[in-house]
Amino acid sequence: MRWPIALHVNFVPLLFITSNVLLMTLTVARNISVDLDILKRRLIKEQEAMNSAVPSGHRSFYLMHPVAEQKRLEDLKGKTLRVIIPKIEPPYVNYINMSQAYEQERGFGPGVVMEILRQVAVELNLTYEIVYHPDEEWGTLDNGTWTGAFGELVRGNADIIAGAAIMQYDRSVASDLTYPFQFEKTGILIRSPDQYTDNTFLIVTEPFKLEVWGLTAATIIVSAATLKLISRCLFHQMEVQFSLLQCIWIFFSVFVQQGIPIQPTSWSSRSLLALWWLASVTLLATFTGSLVALFAVDRNNFPFQDFSEMVQAVKNGKYKLVMDGNSQTRVEMIARSHLSIYQELWYEMLKNNRVTYVDGLAEGIELVKKESGYALLGAMDSLKINAISNCNVVLLADGVLPTYLTIPLQLHSPYSNYFSNRIRQMVEGGFIAKWINDYSAWVASQHHNRCDNTTVTRTSSNQKGILNLDKAQGAFWIFLSGIALALLTLLFEHLCTYIVKIVTVR
Repeated sequence: MRWPIALHVNFVPLLFITSNVLLMTLTVARNISVDLDILKRRLIKEQEAMNSAVPSGHRSFYLMHPVAEQKRLEDLKGKTLRVIIPKIEPPYVNYINMSQAYEQERGFGPGVVMEILRQVAVELNLTYEIVYHPDEEWGTLDNGTWTGAFGELVRGNADIIAGAAIMQYDRSVASDLTYPFQFEKTGILIRSPDQYTDNTFLIVTEPFKLEVWGLTAATIIVSAATLKLISRCLFHQMEVQFSLLQCIWIFFSVFVQQGIPIQPTSWSSRSLLALWWLASVTLLATFTGSLVALFAVDRNNFPFQDFSEMVQAVKNGKYKLVMDGNSQTRVEMIARSHLSIYQELWYEMLKNNRVTYVDGLAEGIELVKKESGYALLGAMDSLKINAISNCNVVLLADGVLPTYLTIPLQLHSPYSNYFSNRIRQMVEGGFIAKWINDYSAWVASQHHNRCDNTTVTRTSSNQKGILNLDKAQGAFWIFLSGIALALLTLLFEHLCTYIVKIVTVR
């Protein structure tokens, strides 16, 4: 069955396309297992393969896309090209039907790769024949034989792989990789952390951490002891004499921006108080700013903030990686890297089995949503869109494993240069970024007002920026603690007075 793409040609009935989609989506789930021993043997032999494989024709090994002589435009027009689609992977492949009518029905475009194919088909009057591929795998080079979609391409059963393929040397030897249409990093997706809920002493513990409070208390005590020592040394120069308790009270009063009843007379004592006054102003301003930020922004407890902290969490056994078993490209990138942080991660994956392989990105996201302790590695744009549409997951800002994304064609394909030139023009014209942003905006528009049941609907009592009793209760607990301390001190003073009176009478 052939599918014409040119706009002036009638399209194949939607029933055929829908059946293809159903066949791909209803494929029986299979257990995904990546044989790391096979990958290890591949890495050992990789240098030999790179030395022995010399592709014919003039190619650019910097970008690994063909730069051979141009074919006549007339020779490229009116042909039928066989297209194999490894998987539906938004925002690069959103669906298979590339017709304008179906796009209007769905409300968003077919994806970056499908947009490129559609544009070239219109310009060259091409017809695409969709080749069904049940495995939904990109394929790898195993003992000199390509598997998956790349295997179909190498064996001549397909002319184009419609997908965002990562540029790799072994792929460039077996196929023509077009000019990269996207530079993309690998994202890290984790389960959304729980929001801060214990607000008992929130107003005290959050603006300053315990170590800051401890250091402040220690500074007051040390400064008080210093003032006591200075006043004692200047006793014969008529310096005001303070007890140690009075000195502590003086520095505490300065800390809370209160005056002191008696001023010291020496310049040494005044200099000490002046510098502590400046330090107290800075601390109080910082405390106030932290309180404003605390009430204006939700507090989330992230298990780690970047890739290095994630690797440490994996080494400690607190987290486990989740990766798509249908594509080993990112696994190979980690294994090949000479950076110490990737070598440490590869050791955990290979020796301690700190990785779980899933059948596609959707299954990985479901695993991350249901259980904590998993971190999903995948294409940044794809994960970003899933993070927009799902409140149970969050995408970290730190990206790793930068890659170039390309469209593979048959080796020495006459269409390679035309596709590369048109992709370059689309990239420079901003069309790739526009298509990705348009799809992201559509996803956001569908989920801006409805998420899963973990989302808390904000009412007048829990809106950002509004100080309610739950958040302000710490101040009242401090006040009650002060009353309790005053009563205990009063009891202690009466007890001391009573003891002194008894001793005096005897």
